[in-house]
Amino acid sequence: MATVDALANYFGGPLILFLLVLTRLGVMLLAMPAVGSGVPMRVRAVLAIALALILMPLIEPRYTLPVDSLLKLTICVIREAGIGMLIGLVVRLLVTGMQLAGEVATNSGGMQLGESQDPEIRSSVPTLARLIGLLVTAVMITAGGHRMMIEALMDSFVAMPPGEVRFEIGMLELVVYELSSGMSAGIRASAPIVASLLLTNLITGLISRTLPQLNVLVIGLSINALAFLVVSATAISTAGWLFRDELMLLFERLQKVW
Repeated sequence: MATVDALANYFGGPLILFLLVLTRLGVMLLAMPAVGSGVPMRVRAVLAIALALILMPLIEPRYTLPVDSLLKLTICVIREAGIGMLIGLVVRLLVTGMQLAGEVATNSGGMQLGESQDPEIRSSVPTLARLIGLLVTAVMITAGGHRMMIEALMDSFVAMPPGEVRFEIGMLELVVYELSSGMSAGIRASAPIVASLLLTNLITGLISRTLPQLNVLVIGLSINALAFLVVSATAISTAGWLFRDELMLLFERLQKVW
């Protein structure tokens, strides 16, 4: 405790303020798509420190820190990490929900064997789901989602200054809502593919009834694979449009939470 008091008295609080700002920002970057995985740890650390130094002049003149002991500092750091996790988590939930479209379409088309490694979740996922994840991540960067996340972070500093974080029920409601919203968007994105596959199964059934001498199994698999590839190629762009609209609504709801 004496060490923390000495540092606070010597530096006038900027060191502790920088630690709290870095914690909230760093945890947000860890949970952020396209940055939380696939980027070397040293690069993420340098990026977090650089952004924290840039944000410090915008925060320091306004606030005084209610930190006078090591216990309070630890509690403040944990709370700052929770707010940073909230901002990054809701965006990641939306991206994961959009990947559900690839999961549903792949299972409907019988393409479960085509899988690839996803560094976001460190597990194997269908290739189409991985492709949609990369697509919506690119859409997020193109639409300025990273700037919106920084803006949401700054709004959180205005509403809840460093060291004065408080958790409310609206934050949990936002996480639950974004989880259901992401899954709903993923199901809507996969709907054309699933509908086309159901139609091809119906056509295959009609063929088997009218021409029983044909090998329906071979014909059905070929028609399903062709329909899956054609409709996926034409309908995958809808995932980007849906994600962009949901992303804009997400940041509006996040601003209301602050």
